[in-house]
Amino acid sequence: MATLSAQLDEMRSRAEAHLSSTGSAQEVKADVLAIANIPLPLSAKYCHIAGEALVTSNGTGDNRSESLVSLQRLSTALNILEKYGCNLTSPCRPKYWRSVKHNNPVFKATVDAIAGGRAVLCLYGYTNQQPDGLSFPDDVIEPDTGKVAAVTLEVMTLRMELDLLIKDVHPHPEFFERIIPSLGLEEKDESGPILDTDVSSSLRVWEREAQPLVQFDHADASSPGPAAGSMSPSVHTRKEACCLCGGSPSLLCASCGSMTFCESCDLVFHRHPSRATHRRELTHIPMPDNCTICGIFPVSAHCPSCVQRLCSECDRLYHTHPGRTGHIRNTVTSVKPLRMTSSSLTLWQCIYCTTVNEARTVFCMSCERTRSSGTLSAALEEPLQLSTFTEWQCKSCTVVNAGSSVLCEVCERPRLATRPPVSPVYSGHATLESLKEADGQWVCQFCTFVNLNPAPLCEMCDLPRPEPAPTPRKLLPQSPIKDVPLSPIKPKVTLAEDPDVKRQKLMREQGLKLVQLIREGERNGVSPEEVYTSLRVSAGSSFAPCDWVRLELPHLLDEICAMAASVQQQPTVGRSGSHGDGNPEMSQGVQLSRAEAKQAWLAAGGDTEKAVKLALQDRRGKVKELHSLGFSDVAKCEEVLRLSGGEVRGALALLQRPLLESFHQRMWSDQPLPSIDIRDPDKQKVCRRLLAVYDLPSWGRCELALSLLQDPDVPYTLEDVVQAVKESHDRDFIRRVLAKECPICLSVFPHSKMQSLTSCQCSVCCDCFQQHFTIVVRDKHIRDMVCPVCWEPDINDPEHLNSYFSTLDIQLRECLEPEVYDLFHKKLTEQALIKDPKFLWCSHCSYGFIYDGDQLKVTCFQCRNSFCAQCKKPWEDQHAGLSCEQFQTWKRENDPEYQRQGLAGYLRDNGITCPNCRFQYALSKGGCMHFSCSQCRYQFCSGCNNPFHTTCSVPHCSVTGLHAHHPRDCLFYLRDWEPARLQALLLRKGVAFNTDPPHGMQPGLCGVMEQKDEGGRQTDAACGGQTQPGHAGLCEKHYREYLVSLINGHSIDPALLFDANEVLVACRRYQVDIWRGEMEDDRAYLSRLLEKLMEEVPLGDKVPRKI
Repeated sequence: MATLSAQLDEMRSRAEAHLSSTGSAQEVKADVLAIANIPLPLSAKYCHIAGEALVTSNGTGDNRSESLVSLQRLSTALNILEKYGCNLTSPCRPKYWRSVKHNNPVFKATVDAIAGGRAVLCLYGYTNQQPDGLSFPDDVIEPDTGKVAAVTLEVMTLRMELDLLIKDVHPHPEFFERIIPSLGLEEKDESGPILDTDVSSSLRVWEREAQPLVQFDHADASSPGPAAGSMSPSVHTRKEACCLCGGSPSLLCASCGSMTFCESCDLVFHRHPSRATHRRELTHIPMPDNCTICGIFPVSAHCPSCVQRLCSECDRLYHTHPGRTGHIRNTVTSVKPLRMTSSSLTLWQCIYCTTVNEARTVFCMSCERTRSSGTLSAALEEPLQLSTFTEWQCKSCTVVNAGSSVLCEVCERPRLATRPPVSPVYSGHATLESLKEADGQWVCQFCTFVNLNPAPLCEMCDLPRPEPAPTPRKLLPQSPIKDVPLSPIKPKVTLAEDPDVKRQKLMREQGLKLVQLIREGERNGVSPEEVYTSLRVSAGSSFAPCDWVRLELPHLLDEICAMAASVQQQPTVGRSGSHGDGNPEMSQGVQLSRAEAKQAWLAAGGDTEKAVKLALQDRRGKVKELHSLGFSDVAKCEEVLRLSGGEVRGALALLQRPLLESFHQRMWSDQPLPSIDIRDPDKQKVCRRLLAVYDLPSWGRCELALSLLQDPDVPYTLEDVVQAVKESHDRDFIRRVLAKECPICLSVFPHSKMQSLTSCQCSVCCDCFQQHFTIVVRDKHIRDMVCPVCWEPDINDPEHLNSYFSTLDIQLRECLEPEVYDLFHKKLTEQALIKDPKFLWCSHCSYGFIYDGDQLKVTCFQCRNSFCAQCKKPWEDQHAGLSCEQFQTWKRENDPEYQRQGLAGYLRDNGITCPNCRFQYALSKGGCMHFSCSQCRYQFCSGCNNPFHTTCSVPHCSVTGLHAHHPRDCLFYLRDWEPARLQALLLRKGVAFNTDPPHGMQPGLCGVMEQKDEGGRQTDAACGGQTQPGHAGLCEKHYREYLVSLINGHSIDPALLFDANEVLVACRRYQVDIWRGEMEDDRAYLSRLLEKLMEEVPLGDKVPRKI
């Protein structure tokens, strides 16, 4: 047992390694066969799949035959499971390897039809249950190839064992008979006794040491092939069984002492190099193999890429997958049993060495002798059989042709032509040998054609004539009588020509002539039917069939038409001109067209009288068909049938044309269609108009629309109702759709007259929608173009900005006036250009544009005024050649107006600049630090330029609502300091500052411009605050702003003047560790915290640093 388990583990590990690396089932086929032959029970051999449970649950049956049929279905399902496993271990996995669909017809008929099939898929890794199948979990990127290879190997082994068991060649069937008792029960009507199997001797065969399957005598061990009596199988064999496994034999090896083998044992036994050259012969008729997928139909194609032998239907379904459409398949011909009494059309047997050779070979493959015609007589004893489904045998010349050909390649006769009857030729017993001995005549052994001329090649198949083997001549003894007079030479008797040969030759000539005439007719536009019929009619005429059709057939067709017109007919019901007094008169004949006469003439085979009867009968049937369609005027029906050449469709078109004349006139008329009168009493007429004009889906919808329109005091139009009825058939829902209230003007409109944005569910009427967006485009910022009801969406988010305006542009194009729509596009373009670093705002007219130059002087394209590209101040000649700082210094020293304004002008020039769009405002920073840019709606702090937001990105921030995070040198904190403290900070760093007002300025009100909020609107106005002495002519608020601007311009850290409380508050605000040592005093502690604060928390990076 231990030795068998070790062998099993070794073979399994080797096969799993090959299978997990290549995924090819062919490379491990030998190992699978060896594992299947190991004498171990199923419970000990299979450790991954429940092999014994699979066989037990799927091997039901009352006897052996029924159980084998059930096991065959299990083998087919295992074959499909094997393909799933090989696909997962293959380096080139299919595109859709992650899932298995339940609706797959192959899966439903095989894997899903057995018990335990889905459990094997779960072992592969398909553990995620989907509504339509199984799939790998989402977190699994690659399958576990090692585990899949182990499971696949056991699936292949179990399928191999089942195939061996079904073919009755399994070396140890007792393992299956123990778990399936019905395998030992034979059918009652089965002929022959049931062989007794010594089960007791093999009950515990796996517990013994593994014995060799074949034992050789030591005396003959040196010979390359064992003798007939030197081999004794160690297992029980039956009569006419495989000498190794006892199964059904299929091959016979004469070199091994006429030993018989099955296919599996022959593959193993003759793999040895000393026996690889042995020639084996078939011992039984090969039976056709079935498809590897369905297991029902015979194989018609072999695919080397996926190693499948498939029937035609499975091949079509299996190779429609995108990953297998490029596979090249080889056609497999079905194997038919050969008749023992006659030679096959595809094989011939050598009369010298009895080797069976293929038909196309001329020399024997074994003895290299020429093919003899001795097998021909046997072949002529009975009718020949077709060799394959894709070929057919001509019944005239017995040549096998391709399945796609219609005419025989040799005699050019049609496929369904019958062989001419055979009649006796001679009064005596004429044989094939007598024909061969006839002067100049010889029979081709390939196509069996009798050649009359002694030519070296056959007239039919152009194959060479075989030379007969030389016959040794016996030497006669010399006659003792000399000078015997010579007998007179008899004249050579010429044998009469064989009637069969003559008939064959005549049929061949007639067939070739007919084919030539048909081909000539096709070139001249004459159909084969016309050629054949004219050939019968013009027999004995000097005209060729094509010429006869062109010259004589028109006269014959006119004669048929005249004969049909002269035939007196009984009046038909409904015929115009018939009398109703009970004495009907005979009506005139029928006027036929040449097309009808020609069709009847071809159907009658050229018989004129029969053609007339057929034409009249066909005409009566067509008239009845038109009468059933509502056209009762028989004379009119016959006239249109004549004009249309007997075509009912064409006649129907001619009959309907007058009826459609009024419709055509109305359709092509320039006059507008009359409106639909809802109050018309003819409701069906109104419904038909609704169906025709508005394309409503059904008659019931038309009646629903009509009933809604007839309600009293309806505020909606016909078009509104039709649009609502197309969307739904619920009357209450339609009424709600037709009565929508606008939340702005509170008027009621139908849903089709309402408009809504894609960002919300609000709907407003078209007038309110147009008015709202017109006002926003003209008077407000582009970021105010939101819903007038809920003010959504928040388009300050740049991610939603582009998608929102792309859909809004389509709606505004239809409702806004052209000039308003152009203004909207202009503002939208400016909004996009703001993000460009080369974009500039004009300081004179607020016009924005792209400037690519490198000079400071920029001229606006709108107002043609100039300004500085860097400081954005109006351009002056003194700015040329000077930097912006030098120019500001010059103005403070030399410009009287600038000097008169004093610090108010300074604060104006150093006003607020938007950090988002870089638009400048000549305003001070005092008052509320929350500033909103009128150009881009960006909200920021005017002291440090940090943004105001509701969603904070600073970690551990507990502030909710609109807020900003300010650095410690921001005006937000320093505006609370007294001017004296700010002056002290400047003096500590040696920075000069002003305290006296400008020369000539009277003390009074502060004139610094600032932004004020008045009634919800932001306006620009002078400060108006009272100036204080020593504040340089400014109010206290703006003087602090002036001092802070100097502090920021020189990057002075205000922490130098922090007291103990301010240091602790700043450390907590900026999350600086305020841990204090046990022995640390207050002074050292505060000094350390201040130093740590200044090192870890820098000054604001966005604070304006203008001097």
